[in-house]
Amino acid sequence: MHIRVSDVKKWVGRQETKHFTEEWPELVQERSPYPMRGAAEMDVTVRNVGRALIVELEGLGQVEVLCSRCLEPFVLAVPFSLTEEFREEPGMSDPNEDFFRFQGDKVFLDEIVADTFGASIPYAPVCGDDCHGLCPTCGTNLNRGSCHCDNPLDPRWTALSRLKFPEDNSSS
Repeated sequence: MHIRVSDVKKWVGRQETKHFTEEWPELVQERSPYPMRGAAEMDVTVRNVGRALIVELEGLGQVEVLCSRCLEPFVLAVPFSLTEEFREEPGMSDPNEDFFRFQGDKVFLDEIVADTFGASIPYAPVCGDDCHGLCPTCGTNLNRGSCHCDNPLDPRWTALSRLKFPEDNSSS
């Protein structure tokens, strides 16, 4: 995945925007911990600021995940965005520098899209805010029905149940 920058490079202050709808780059699929669903949808803006090109990207991707509460599969929409600086310099980009290098009339986006998209996927995805999860005793999916398990008292808390507090007779 790349964007042509030949016209943007000509004048300081010039910018162009491109909308992408295409298959996910192989690098993104390799780095994603979940299977990708659908095409990549992104809007990319490139601005010439003189000594560098600023690339702003906003996109939406979909992955098939398991809910961390109920373990049911669902498709998660993952919004992602980034702003990166690119300089036309020879050589490979250095991870210790705060910019990327490019040469010629194209800026390749696979690497930065893979990093940004991967970091945008939540660590513990949930199918919905109202997901009740699984019963810790019998494993019943509490979104589909209820169970009749007693909530066992954790034996580590039994000492607290024996505490007696004096009656508070003071008026406040």
